Amino acid sequence: MSDDITVGIDLGTRYAQIAIDVPGRGVTHIPNRWGGTRTPSMVAFSRDGLVAGEDAARIALADPANVWWDMKRNLGTEWVARVGGRAYTPEELLLPLLVLLREDAEANLKVFISSCVLAAPAHFSFPERGAMTRAARMAGFERVRIVNEPTAAALSVGINGRFLIIDFGAGTLDLSMVEGDTGVFQVMDSRGRRDIGGLDIDRLLAEFMCRGAGVPISRPEDPRASLMMREAEAVKIALSGSIAETWRVPAGLLGRESKVDVSRADFELLIGPLMEEIVRMVESMWRRYTPERLLLIGGSGRIPLLRRMLAARVREPDRIRPAPEDAVVTGSALYANQGRERLLIDVLSRSLGVMNADGGVVPVLSRGTPLPAEARRSFTALGSGSVEVTIVQGEGRVRSAGRILQTISAEGVSNGEAVEVLFKVDGGGLLHVEVRRAKGTSRRTIALESDELGTASCDISREIRARQERLVRVSAKYPDNFQQRLRDLTRSALSLKNEDSSLQWQALEVLDRMISELERVTRP
Repeated sequence: MSDDITVGIDLGTRYAQIAIDVPGRGVTHIPNRWGGTRTPSMVAFSRDGLVAGEDAARIALADPANVWWDMKRNLGTEWVARVGGRAYTPEELLLPLLVLLREDAEANLKVFISSCVLAAPAHFSFPERGAMTRAARMAGFERVRIVNEPTAAALSVGINGRFLIIDFGAGTLDLSMVEGDTGVFQVMDSRGRRDIGGLDIDRLLAEFMCRGAGVPISRPEDPRASLMMREAEAVKIALSGSIAETWRVPAGLLGRESKVDVSRADFELLIGPLMEEIVRMVESMWRRYTPERLLLIGGSGRIPLLRRMLAARVREPDRIRPAPEDAVVTGSALYANQGRERLLIDVLSRSLGVMNADGGVVPVLSRGTPLPAEARRSFTALGSGSVEVTIVQGEGRVRSAGRILQTISAEGVSNGEAVEVLFKVDGGGLLHVEVRRAKGTSRRTIALESDELGTASCDISREIRARQERLVRVSAKYPDNFQQRLRDLTRSALSLKNEDSSLQWQALEVLDRMISELERVTRP
């Protein structure tokens, strides 16, 4: 086998998989050191440092407070895990898992591996994609590409025509509209939710089972909570093939023998509202594009209630090969060699633009633009000195920190000077931004990929002051005593500039709501 190979990796919220596309042999799933093809996406802190996979899963039963499985959900945020006298970011926690996958692949293939394709949820924005890329590079992958999970699945299925893919995994929900024709697959639209996944269903079922058994479990750090999530997952899987399941309560939970009967009807009543949310999203996308086929992938896609609701209100999901749980890693491996047999053309899942002075967005690249893409926009500097360009994603007014990607400063700009902002999004969905000046030298940044902390750089004090100035303008028609109260509130918000960042952004959102209400109502 050639040393120059690329593996495909599916970093699932519950399990990670790795595969390779070998010419003439097709896609092969690479087994891990324990002999399985699915590695628990868990990382734990032990006396020997961070460990991943099955070793972390064993620790989870005894010490769940020092075990993490939701690193991917927290990528691109300021969440940290504090243990052993230090704080770990989500991408630092992903590192041992990626190292484990690379080492297992190298041991199995007997070559060094320095290139990979990582599958990412379609709704992941640039902070999350950049964090995944950095983690993979720290793990020894010198060349990293990103592919959206549902569109990787489209490659693995390889069918012609227009079809909607629902990727319902343990941690996220993604929808992608794809059109295929003789080996070329064009992504038309992608959207998703990071707050809906199989783990949320497991949590609901675990709470139901605890109530039935009289087991009081309220704290996540309770060792029994981790055990209950595993028990709930097993019952959920069983109910996909049977109308009832008897849960025999482990002795460690009650200290005595006990059992709880869980029917599929109970389960479906429990998860009904969540399934309704999913079906409504599917209906909206189906009406807009009128596809010919519906594909359901991901382990949670096996839930009978979801398949029945889709069949009644949208269309019967097609039976597909490979298995729903394996479609993403198979497509990731195929994407590594795309162009030989199948070609994937992805699209930008969120619009990109520049924030103006009043919090609005000047669009530069529109949602749905085929990747790779490039666009530029020219602006005229008002005043001299430093000019700050704030890069944002999405449409409409900027009302939360999650939409701000990065703030770039250009110094020594003259009044009236032209400043050009160039956006480049590569085929892997990573953003590169360049700010060019007509005079002097250009300033360049690779947004969200070179940032060592993996967080967007934004001056919170400047953002709060901008809101403060707007409050002064919109409250001018109100009585003096009311204006004084507003000044006191904004002064309190500004004093948070040295506090925890979550409080800073909470203050910013409060000010935004105040401004919106003042703009909406008339003088009392």
